[in-house]
Amino acid sequence: MFFEPGRFHSTVLRADLKYRARMALSGRWSTVILVIVLFFLVSLACGMVPLVGSIILMPPLVLGMDIFFLRFYRYGENHTENMFKGFDMFGKALGVFWLSRLYIFLWSLLFVIPGIIASYKYSQAMLIIYESPEISVTEALRRSSAMMYGNKLTLFIQDLSFLGWFILSVFPGFYIGYLWSLPYYHVTRIAFYDNLLESAGMTL
Repeated sequence: MFFEPGRFHSTVLRADLKYRARMALSGRWSTVILVIVLFFLVSLACGMVPLVGSIILMPPLVLGMDIFFLRFYRYGENHTENMFKGFDMFGKALGVFWLSRLYIFLWSLLFVIPGIIASYKYSQAMLIIYESPEISVTEALRRSSAMMYGNKLTLFIQDLSFLGWFILSVFPGFYIGYLWSLPYYHVTRIAFYDNLLESAGMTL
């Protein structure tokens, strides 16, 4: 299906998306907290392996986190192994991750703001490549650009609404508050993605 710019527009208020996220998390916090802890530990381990860890292993892990939260929100799956499914699409994960960051870097050379805009422009590419594994990396980026046309500011404001949560997460000590704020943030982002698909009449 062709992704046409301007076709996707958020039809649900930010407060409603956050409510959907809270409902999805209700009674199931233990699994998402475990996944956040596992991701943190695996990321630390990857960081201990020069180049290979951060350049090669992190992209499929990032995709795996998107897959976990997508399936958690949409289908109610609690399978922690979903966070490693990004390795099933290893090449595509590498391509989307690093090509999007190259584009963001190039836009950032103009100024900080174009770089931020580019980061939101390509923010849905990982989810798109997972749901449409047959497409190319560049097509995933193009589709993300089309999906985010007219929606970048909406998602930016949604992200900004979590700033207070992230600040408060520091105070309990050892950043333990992030075990609650990060799942809430990630699930709300998935709710945003699904809402864009719903608004365009696409089957979830």
